Amino acid sequence: MLIASNANGELIQACQATKEKGKKSDDYYCPACKGKLVLKKGNIMIAHFAHLQHSDCSVFSEGETLPHLKGKQLLLEQFQSEGVAVTLECWLPELQQRPDLLLVLEDGTKVAIEYQCSPIAPADLLGRTRGYQRCGYEVWWICGRNYQPGSARMTQSVYQFLKHSVSLGSWIGILDTESEQLVVYHHLKLSSDERFCFDRTEIRVMDLQSTSLESLYRKGCLPDNTKSGTAVQGKTAPRKHMQAKDINLLRYRTDKEHRQFLLTVYLDRKDLYHLPLFLFELPCRTLGIRTPAYIWRYYLLSELNRPEKAESVTKKYLLAWLSKSARTNLVRTRVSVESDKETLWGPLLQFMMRLVEEGYAAAIGKEEWVLLSAPLEGKTAHQKSCLS
Repeated sequence: MLIASNANGELIQACQATKEKGKKSDDYYCPACKGKLVLKKGNIMIAHFAHLQHSDCSVFSEGETLPHLKGKQLLLEQFQSEGVAVTLECWLPELQQRPDLLLVLEDGTKVAIEYQCSPIAPADLLGRTRGYQRCGYEVWWICGRNYQPGSARMTQSVYQFLKHSVSLGSWIGILDTESEQLVVYHHLKLSSDERFCFDRTEIRVMDLQSTSLESLYRKGCLPDNTKSGTAVQGKTAPRKHMQAKDINLLRYRTDKEHRQFLLTVYLDRKDLYHLPLFLFELPCRTLGIRTPAYIWRYYLLSELNRPEKAESVTKKYLLAWLSKSARTNLVRTRVSVESDKETLWGPLLQFMMRLVEEGYAAAIGKEEWVLLSAPLEGKTAHQKSCLS
């Protein structure tokens, strides 16, 4: 922690506190639990406070890493140099928690900035976010390097922080304390080997202003004067479809999800090899849906083939189907604080566009379609199967 109360009840930053020989550690106290703190100043870690041993304070956690301490300090100094109203580790009694930084924007909005470097469970992330919002605070989550998507496969730990906007698509903000840059990974997608493809924009912390963050986190737009570059992870020339041998291996999958899928295909009197080829287009994973794409695509086509289905297919209808499928454990989705709806809609929209390209559906309005034929009801003259 970077802030403490002194003997007079005044808040003081660790970088401004003094440490002298003979100075008692009880000169500093935790703003939350009022327990005694010790000031730590050395040549490796930046100056910070720590509880004495055996403290049970649940607000100011111990074991903060150097990147976390440095990140908070970098942002604090930058906002202070800009003249923005900012408070470090402000204790919020109504929430019984404290954000890393608390900003007050020009319009009076209070914004809690959380710099998250350590792992956090989705339920805890959602609970803290909803808590801030209930009490009238906006919250901007900035992640540490452990969450950067550059070399990682898609995981729930990364997905839960994704945001979505029209101009940036799915994106995440990473504060790199080594290069002292805020790196925005945007237009995130998955490649054929389920690694991230993305565009990357770098903003030096010394150039970062509160208005830049406001534009990014409120409007989903990049500020001007940023350094952009494109990075692609995974295969540069991915196969368009799964190979026949890989589709054949699906028959030997023993996990519950694939067993249910294979049983459904069998009970529908279908054959895996003669399903439409576009069901097996790569990548097999999408950002918001954990279930392999060929499985949920098949379930969706089965739903669209039902006689009692509505005449037209709309965005509302498709999202309702996905929500119901997730509740009944037919399809697994990922949990995100803010980007769920649009991130989940992306793969559904792409699949409907593929049905239009294949001649099975026609668009009759914005995000509205009608089926022209049933892809699962026999092979048509233009349909390609897995054996084609």
